[in-house]
Amino acid sequence: MAEAQDESKEKDEVIVRMSKREWEYVKDIHVTAKYKEGFETLTPKQQDYTVKHLRDSVGIEFIAALVFTFIIMVWSLFMDAPLKELANPSDTPLDERAPWYFIGLQELLIYFDPWLAGVVIPSILLVGLIVLPFIDPNKESGVGRYSFRARPIAVSAFCFGYAMWYILIIVGQFFRGPGRVFYWPWEDKAVVKAAPLVEMTNFHIAGGFAFFILYFSICIIVPRLIFKSFYKTLGITRYYIFVSLMAIMWLIPIKIFLRYVFNVKYILSLQIFNTALNF
Repeated sequence: MAEAQDESKEKDEVIVRMSKREWEYVKDIHVTAKYKEGFETLTPKQQDYTVKHLRDSVGIEFIAALVFTFIIMVWSLFMDAPLKELANPSDTPLDERAPWYFIGLQELLIYFDPWLAGVVIPSILLVGLIVLPFIDPNKESGVGRYSFRARPIAVSAFCFGYAMWYILIIVGQFFRGPGRVFYWPWEDKAVVKAAPLVEMTNFHIAGGFAFFILYFSICIIVPRLIFKSFYKTLGITRYYIFVSLMAIMWLIPIKIFLRYVFNVKYILSLQIFNTALNF
């Protein structure tokens, strides 16, 4: 029994490589720590739980930053920046687009109102991706382990949101031409295409409410019934936060699908206090 407790204790320990002088500096802060002379004396099992010292990590990152800075400087000597003439307020170009890191937001403007595409949706996605590691139910993985085997839920959700964002960037950069009209890669963007005239439809207000009630009910109830152990592991608070974030994230491709396949402009459209709330 005692050997099992010692083995469990060693497994949870984090071994940091440092010199004797550095140990004298930090030993008063970490009173439960023990100093072991030499890094080479650790067993391979102990080395798996070893964290590199700060100076080693900073050194590697500093060298990498210098290398990439040099590459960018050399690249800038042979490639001109895409600067244009001064903006003319009376002449708006048809093919004006944001920088690549904002093109995803510009692409969302095609499917959502500006207050949703520019503020609400990006804020929810960023906050959701930030809190995902804290929702992860794997207690043994701890901090600093981000493999798929150790944290399948957090990694899968993050990869989905990450891929969705870059798909929007790729579509906005390479598949949009003048007037934000869709162009295939083999089509000439110098030839201005007329925007297709499509009659858009909206859900009835009762249908919109019914859609959202049914959708969020399915997202909350079904995983709880199918993955009972998942619900027990997370707990009620983390479970509802997780499924709510995932439901909101899935609404984006669902809305895009309804827009292209069924020409649905708004699932729910409300007029409250002379303000239009449309989704």
